[in-house]
Amino acid sequence: MYKQDEKFGKMRWISTDRKGGGYFECRSRFQPTGHMLDIAVDAPADGPTVAQRNFYKDIETNYSWLVGVMQPLIEAEFRNWQPGFAIQDFSAELWPVGLDIPQLIDNKPVKWELSFETAHDLNHMVTVLYQNFQPYAVRVDG
Repeated sequence: MYKQDEKFGKMRWISTDRKGGGYFECRSRFQPTGHMLDIAVDAPADGPTVAQRNFYKDIETNYSWLVGVMQPLIEAEFRNWQPGFAIQDFSAELWPVGLDIPQLIDNKPVKWELSFETAHDLNHMVTVLYQNFQPYAVRVDG
């Protein structure tokens, strides 16, 4: 099943056995960088909420600030393999490719993820995990 959304565009419903019955997948141009993002939106079959659309807009609006708070965590993770590693130009070295938007439940912390490909290792993906707008972990998968 497909659904057209005012913010996310054409979305495909993925039915699962998990609570809520599924989620949506879509691709959207991420305004701060111009890159296409693969987005998963944890929402019921009738579509994303206004709050989820606003949350995505907040991520776009605050992206440069987010880069500033996530860069030290990414550098620390890479230093496990490359001592002295430092990002010189974030936008040239890491580009966003994936975003997971959770259900937004009143008075509960929002845990979400933003994933990047990197020029430093094309075989690995860097995923930054957030609670609200504070990064708390970096995962490098490959």
